[in-house]
Amino acid sequence: MAMSTGAKVAIGCGIVVALGGVAAVTAIGVGAWWLKGKAEKAAGGLQKITAKAEEIEAWEKRANANPFARPPDGVIPEARLIKFLDVRRAVYAVYERYHAEIDALRQRSEAAGEPPSPSELLSMGGKLAEMTAEIRLAQMRALAREGMSEAEYRYLQLAVYKSAWASATEKATGKMPAEAVSEASRQLQEAMRAAAEKARQDGVPGADKLSASDVESLGKSVNRMGEGGAELLEVPKANVELFRKHEAEIKKYAMHGLAFLGL
Repeated sequence: MAMSTGAKVAIGCGIVVALGGVAAVTAIGVGAWWLKGKAEKAAGGLQKITAKAEEIEAWEKRANANPFARPPDGVIPEARLIKFLDVRRAVYAVYERYHAEIDALRQRSEAAGEPPSPSELLSMGGKLAEMTAEIRLAQMRALAREGMSEAEYRYLQLAVYKSAWASATEKATGKMPAEAVSEASRQLQEAMRAAAEKARQDGVPGADKLSASDVESLGKSVNRMGEGGAELLEVPKANVELFRKHEAEIKKYAMHGLAFLGL
């Protein structure tokens, strides 16, 4: 999707933060000389960010020109996973340069206590914009080079995360997530039947009015919920096996800080 002029200028969410910092400075009446100097510095940075955004947009168009259709069986082709990892590797090369700064900014944004000063807001905003633009550019270049659209990239990203979770669940329980949910649903139904029968035997008031059909109806409701949850958690076994084959590389290029930057 092509970016608007506004999106080009605000390619990093840090630009929004920076503008908020300028507003705060104005509101508290800090000297005009300070604001003027910061604004001139920010203007030069904005020009660089805008130019970078235009380059990113060009690579976006090339990447997103590649068609993508979700595999009907949900199985990830290994060749596409390898291309996905090639993209992640290219992004990682840039991400690593900013890793410490991303973590520091993320921790600062999450920390309770005194809010950043106007000067810190401007500094933080410029740095966020710079990092986001550099990483996004690397991402779009790599996608275009590998012949992969953003839609396919996001699909594979989610499929990899689900496969990782399914792999861990199977190792811990011996069952795939969908199987574990179905088994839990079955056990809950049995527990409900046993509880209703025990209540009747113990003479719990009102228990005699709960018929077998009522218990069965409740059990079916639980079963439907279990089936719905199992469907959402369904992961092809082939994907789990593929994840385990490439697990070391997948984990190496996890880059959890990308979520903080919206990437």
